Amino acid sequence: MGIVYFDICSIPLFLIILFICHSRKMTKGKTNRLFILLVFISLLSGIADLSLEVTNNMAPLSPTGVIICNISIYTYLALRNATNAILLLFLLALTQTTFLLRKRHVQLFFCLPYACILAILIQNPFTQSAFTVTAESAYARGPLMLAFYGIATIYGIVGLAYCIYCRRYLPKKNWNALLCAYILVHLAVLIQFFYPKMLVEMFCTAVAELLAMLSIMRPEERMDSAAGMLSWASYQSDLRNIILSGEHVQILAIRLTNSQEIRNYLGDYSFNEYLTSLADGIRAIHWQRQYRIELYYERPGFIYLITDADEPGTENLRERLLTESGDSIKRFADMGARFVPQICLIRCPDDLRSADDIISLGHIFHKFDNRRQIVFHAADIVHSKSFSIEAHIKEILDRAIRDNHIEMYYQPIYDVHSGSFRSAEALARIIDPEYGLISPAIFIPAAETEGFIIPVGDVALEQVFRFISEHDLDALGLSYIEVNLSVAQCMNSSLIEKIHALQQKYGVDPSRVNLEITETTFENINEIMVENVNKLIQMGYSFALDDYGIGYSSIQRVNHIPLKLIKIDKSMLEEVSSINGRMILEHTVNMMQSIGKKLVAEGAETLDEVDILKTANCDYIQGFYFCQPLPAAEFTRFLAEHNRPVQP
Repeated sequence: MGIVYFDICSIPLFLIILFICHSRKMTKGKTNRLFILLVFISLLSGIADLSLEVTNNMAPLSPTGVIICNISIYTYLALRNATNAILLLFLLALTQTTFLLRKRHVQLFFCLPYACILAILIQNPFTQSAFTVTAESAYARGPLMLAFYGIATIYGIVGLAYCIYCRRYLPKKNWNALLCAYILVHLAVLIQFFYPKMLVEMFCTAVAELLAMLSIMRPEERMDSAAGMLSWASYQSDLRNIILSGEHVQILAIRLTNSQEIRNYLGDYSFNEYLTSLADGIRAIHWQRQYRIELYYERPGFIYLITDADEPGTENLRERLLTESGDSIKRFADMGARFVPQICLIRCPDDLRSADDIISLGHIFHKFDNRRQIVFHAADIVHSKSFSIEAHIKEILDRAIRDNHIEMYYQPIYDVHSGSFRSAEALARIIDPEYGLISPAIFIPAAETEGFIIPVGDVALEQVFRFISEHDLDALGLSYIEVNLSVAQCMNSSLIEKIHALQQKYGVDPSRVNLEITETTFENINEIMVENVNKLIQMGYSFALDDYGIGYSSIQRVNHIPLKLIKIDKSMLEEVSSINGRMILEHTVNMMQSIGKKLVAEGAETLDEVDILKTANCDYIQGFYFCQPLPAAEFTRFLAEHNRPVQP
C-alpha cells in the first residue's frame, strides 16, 4: 500500500484554497476561473488517487472493489493529465497571452498530447497495455504507463520553458513563486515515478497551488471583492502584459460621472451591491454573444472592460449600458439611483501603444468633451496636443521642477478708488521645452493629485520674493504682490520655516506679500493650517480669500481668519446680465464691506462689466480688460507705461 497520508493531507488544502477563492470572490475573470478549475480538478484527482490506494489495499478485491478501483484509476489518470494542459492555459492567462491559442500549431499542441492520453485510456479495457485491475492483484501498471509520464514530461518541459520566458511579464517575486511552484509539482511527479509508494504528488500539488494563490493570485490585490470586479492593480498589470505581448484588444473606459453622489445616497453597502449588479449586467451582454470579457474597477467610479479586437458587440454595449437594465439594476433606478456613464473606446495598439498613455486616457478623456458627449473614440483624441500634455503632465511637472521651467506671470489689479494699479497677482506658468506654455488649468489640478503641488508652490514663492527684492514696488506703483498658497502648503508644518527663510534671503518686507488661499481651503481646515496662518499674520503677512462664490463659505467662516481681501470668483460676474445676478453681486459687496473686507472682482473682460463692478462699489477689479498675465519684464514695462508711483 502506498503512503496515503500525503493524499489525505492534500484534500483539506485543496478545499481551503477553494474556500478562500469563493470567500474573496475570485470567481470573476479568466485567470481566476482557470485557477479555480485547476484547483478543483486537482481536488478530484486527489480524491480519486486516495480512493484507488485505499481500495487497492483490500486485495483480493470484491466485484464492487474492482469497479471502484477501475473508476478511481480512470478518473485519476484522465483528470491528473488534464491539469498539465490547464496549468499551461493558466500561465497564458496570467501573462495575458491567450491569444496565442488562435494559432493552429498551438491548438494542436494543447489537443494532441491529451488526445493521446484519452486514446490510451479508451483502448486499455481491450488491451490492458496501460494498467490492469484484477480481483487477485488489484491495480498494476502496464508498459504503456510510461506514455503518461512521457506526455506529462512534454507538458512539463514546455511549461517550464514558457515559465522562464514569461519572467518579463511578472514582478520578480511573483515569478520566483511561480517557478518554485512549477518545479515543486514536477519534482513530486519524478519522486512518485521512482518511488510509487511515496504518494507525494497530490500533496506537493496542493502546496504549490496554495503558494500560487498567496504569492501570485493574491486575492487582496487582484480582486475588488466589494465591487465584484478585478481590481485597479490588476488592470494596470494586465494592460502592461497586453502591450508587452502585442495582442490586439478593445478597451472600454467607463466613467461613472455621478458615482460619488450615488455612493453618498445609497451608502457603501448598497453602492457596492449596485456596482456588482452593473458588472453582472455587462457580463451578461457579452456572455449572450459568447464574447471574452475582463472587467476591472477603479475607485471612486471607473470601470474598464477589455475584450477581443474583433468583437463587434463592443459598439452595441455602449447603447445597452444606457438603455438596458436587469431587475437588480432596475431596483436601484426605482430608488432614484442611476449611474450616468461616459465611455471611451480605445483600440489597442491601433490608437495607443503605451500602457501609461492608455491609463491616462481612461482618466482624462472626459476633458475633451465639447458637446456633452457620452461616447468618445480614442482615435479622435490621441493625436491632439492637448492629449499629449494631459497624458504626460506628470513628466512635464517633474521636468519643470527639476529643470526650472516654472515662470511667474503677473496680472495687475486695478484700484477703483485711485484709478491705477496698486497690486498684482503672481500666477505660475510652465514653459516646457517640448510642449510650450502649459495652462495652469491643466497643471495645477495635476500637481495636486500627483503630489507636486508643494514643490510648485515653493518655486512660486521663491520667484515672487526674488521679484520683490529686485524691483522697487513703490516706483512701479505697487503696494504688494499676491501669491497663491495651496491647501497642501497651508497644512505643511514647514511652511513658516520656508517663508521665513525666503524673507531673510531676499530681505522682503512681509507687508509687500499678500497670500491667497482658496475658499475650498476652509473645507480642509485643521490645527496646523490655523497655526500657520496665525503665525504668518503675526509676522506681518496679509491674506486674501480667492474664488469666493464657488464653495460653501459663510460669513462666519470668512471671519474665522483675518482676511484683508475677498476675491469674488468670475462665475458671479457671468450672472450680472440678469437682475437677480446683479442683486447678488451688490449684496455680496455690501455684506463684505460691512464687516471690513475689501472686494476684488476677478474675470472682468469688457467695459460693460467694469462699469457694473464700479457701480456695485467693488474696491478692485482684475481681468483681461485691463491686462492679461505677463512675464516679469513685460509686466514692469506695462506698469511704467500705465501706472504712477506710490506717493510716500
